[in-house]
Amino acid sequence: MPAGTVSRGIALAGLLVMIGALLLPRPTPWTGTVSVPLILLCLTGLKPPRKWGGWVAAAMVPYFSIALGEVIANPASRIVTSLLAGCAMIVFFAALDIGRRTGVSLRS
Repeated sequence: MPAGTVSRGIALAGLLVMIGALLLPRPTPWTGTVSVPLILLCLTGLKPPRKWGGWVAAAMVPYFSIALGEVIANPASRIVTSLLAGCAMIVFFAALDIGRRTGVSLRS
């Protein structure tokens, strides 16, 4: 089994949960726009390029930050935004683990 396969599976599952949380029960133009990068990361993760884990980890920072702000500021949608923040954190650490296990750095 190639290095980082389990972490990649966790990251892909987390991305799918985030997409589902954004688009269900009814997508809006805003949630559709916000979910496009997640869909692209999922599609590229099926046969990931060399630095995929690092770029996924970098992309999760704004998703986590915004979702955490929504948890604090908008009690009406606390469940969905908590799910998004939690999944973003899980995907972030799984993606970092992919980079660590494969020995890839975003610097070079």
